[in-house]
Amino acid sequence: MTHIQSDLQARARMRLRALRRKHRDPRFQRVMGRFVEDGLLETNIEGIVRRRQPVSLDDALWAGTVEPRIMELLPAVLVKKPRLLRLPKELPEDVAEVIHAIRHGKTAPSFRGIPPEQYLPWVTQVGRKGRSPSVLKSFRFQHDDVLRLARLRASLPARSDTEVVRMALELIEAATQQRSSKDAKA
Repeated sequence: MTHIQSDLQARARMRLRALRRKHRDPRFQRVMGRFVEDGLLETNIEGIVRRRQPVSLDDALWAGTVEPRIMELLPAVLVKKPRLLRLPKELPEDVAEVIHAIRHGKTAPSFRGIPPEQYLPWVTQVGRKGRSPSVLKSFRFQHDDVLRLARLRASLPARSDTEVVRMALELIEAATQQRSSKDAKA
C-alpha cells in the first residue's frame, strides 16, 4: 500500500468517526426520530428513536448539515407541516425567504446550499400527497362582481368563491384552446 492510499484511508476513517459522533448527538437523534415518526424519512442509523414531540428549528438546521436529506425536506415541512417543528418568534432570513417564495409561487432561491430542484419536489410529497400549497392572490372586486360570485356559488356545485373562479378559469381556458385549434385549421 502506498503512502497516499494509507493517508486517504486514515482521513476516511477520521471522517467516518466524526460522522458517527454527529449521529449520536441528541440534536440529530431528535430531528431524525421526529421525521422518521412522521414517515418523511427512513434510516438504518442505530439509536434513532421515533419521537412525537416537535423539534426546534435550530436543531433541524444543524441536523441538516449532518444529513442532507433533512435540509432538502425542511422547506416543505416549514410550509406544509410546521407543527413538526418548534419555530422561533423570528425566522432566520433565508428560511423566511424560501417559505415566502414557495407560498407565493415565486422563483425559489437556493436554501443553505440546496438548489430548488432538490427541495421543491418534497413540497408535493409532504402533507397531502400530490398537492402543492395554495398560492396567495388577492383581487379587488366591485360590489356587483361579489354579488355575481355569490349567485354563481349558489347555482353551481361550488363550495366557495375560489371554486367558482377556478371553474370560470377552466371554461375560459377550454374555449381559448378550441378557438386557437380552429384558427390553426383555417
